[in-house]
Amino acid sequence: MRFEHGNWFEAEWEPVRTGISRVVFGISAEGTTLAVADVRNGHETKPHSHPAQQVVVIMQGTCVFHVGGEQYPAKRGSWIVIPPNVEHYIEVTDSREPVLNLDIFVPARPDYAKAYTDFLQGRGNK
Repeated sequence: MRFEHGNWFEAEWEPVRTGISRVVFGISAEGTTLAVADVRNGHETKPHSHPAQQVVVIMQGTCVFHVGGEQYPAKRGSWIVIPPNVEHYIEVTDSREPVLNLDIFVPARPDYAKAYTDFLQGRGNK
């Protein structure tokens, strides 16, 4: 049995685009990819979609999630389920603190595999 563990606060955060960085983990959990993102006020927004269903859990801060043309205000404790292939994006404009959100993707996202390998080989696996 393969056992992996880590701490995202000890990991090297991967820059995604202006104002957003992330740590990818949990790809070894069958059929799942997990990532935590740090999203700052004024970040670059990027509407997108992907074939994986996504569950977003807001752990800190305030934001608005845009999903399928609708807006969903979110704060600590909020969760949003984004269906596969539906355009969505996060918008952070006036949060008192950076937004930390946990993303759970099902099925797993192979495009996140390199970031996960880097996580396991770096400080995130202490």
